[in-house]
Amino acid sequence: MSKTRSKIKLCIVAVLTIIGLILTFVSFVIPTTNTTFRGFFGAINLGYDINGGRLAVFEIADDNMSSQNKDMYLDETLLKLRRAFESEGYNITRQGDTIRIEASKYDDENMTDLLGRAGSTSDLMDLVGSSEGISINTSSSDANAEGSITSEFIDRCEWGPNTQGAGYRVSIIFTEAGQEMLREMTQGIIDSGSGSVYIYLDGQNYNSLSASDMLGAMTSIDLYSESTEAAESLAVRVNALAKPVTLRKIVDNEVTSGLNTDLSAFFGNMEMLTIIFLAILLLATIIFLLVRYRVLGLLATMSLGIFLSVYAFLLQSIPLVVLDLNGLLGVMFVYALLLSSIVEIFERIRFEYKQGKKIPNSVMSAFRNKTLTVLEKYLFVVIMCAIFYLVGGAGLKYFAVSTFIGMFVNYFVLFVALRGTCYSYININSTRKNFYNLKREVGKNEI
Repeated sequence: MSKTRSKIKLCIVAVLTIIGLILTFVSFVIPTTNTTFRGFFGAINLGYDINGGRLAVFEIADDNMSSQNKDMYLDETLLKLRRAFESEGYNITRQGDTIRIEASKYDDENMTDLLGRAGSTSDLMDLVGSSEGISINTSSSDANAEGSITSEFIDRCEWGPNTQGAGYRVSIIFTEAGQEMLREMTQGIIDSGSGSVYIYLDGQNYNSLSASDMLGAMTSIDLYSESTEAAESLAVRVNALAKPVTLRKIVDNEVTSGLNTDLSAFFGNMEMLTIIFLAILLLATIIFLLVRYRVLGLLATMSLGIFLSVYAFLLQSIPLVVLDLNGLLGVMFVYALLLSSIVEIFERIRFEYKQGKKIPNSVMSAFRNKTLTVLEKYLFVVIMCAIFYLVGGAGLKYFAVSTFIGMFVNYFVLFVALRGTCYSYININSTRKNFYNLKREVGKNEI
């Protein structure tokens, strides 16, 4: 491999690492949309015991429902709520005949603030446990009129910019059975030449649509809002109310943080405080690596950036991940293993060089020597995590999942990213031992 090609390869890796770190830690509004990209780190599902939060438990309101129907309705409700609110930081699980919703204090306050700014006096937990739901019919005075399209016939609600004009469009999308009812309702209004459709949310008359508004409404109903807050709030309300069964809230508690949140007052929330502490830890690690290993430490720093990006991406994209205190402990364990493996490999390079090998041979020999050793160690941890997940409680499962994912990320970072950049650099500089902070006895013959 030519030196020029090696330099280009290292530059590409450096640029991709910087882009990855930006996507991990920076929040921004995606161009041409009203969607805010929170960053991989900001999208990780934080457990309520990290910075305090709220726990609510719901059961089916119909006490006479058969166990078979309960299973069916609970599973369908769970999927709908997860699809709507897990991206907002809510952890939604089923426990027996109940649905459990956990939210960090930060996420719950943001959701309550969003609904409040749009004029809603309810919060998300109230909406999920509402006995009213949604009703769409042709009666202006009766939310429960015959022929209503009710909550179970609504699949989901989506919002975005109004492509036909100003403002924002909110689409209430129906199931197949709901679409058939909507077609019949729309056709009846068109045939009569007059009349309107009324939309009730949580028992309140939200809006009405005229016959002209209903033209073409066969699979969904489109509503319009002037502000992002109003559009997003409406979508939240519909998604919370559009359940196949009525839920009754049986638990609604504030949960005290398991971490010291006193310091969060200086930074706004525990998420920002966690970022600051993580930055301090990374800075200390980088200083150590640069001082002891010099250019190898610089390459290791680049690999740590890759580790943060890939690991954060996986943690926020895999539904099983919840970073409560146990999950956070797993993350720290993974990071400690990665750092110890890097030091182990670099110390092996120093040892090989002291034995008389040239710099390229020392680097390649160290990686070859440690590949199997590290693999055996990581496989043991993976097996341990599998056992913890199968027999452990919820907290141990969260530790197992975050650690399990981290082992694969660590191995990729060590023997793809770090090894690749080290091999590229020794092709550029293979003789200047001071760049690597390598030493050996004077007069030692090179192998």
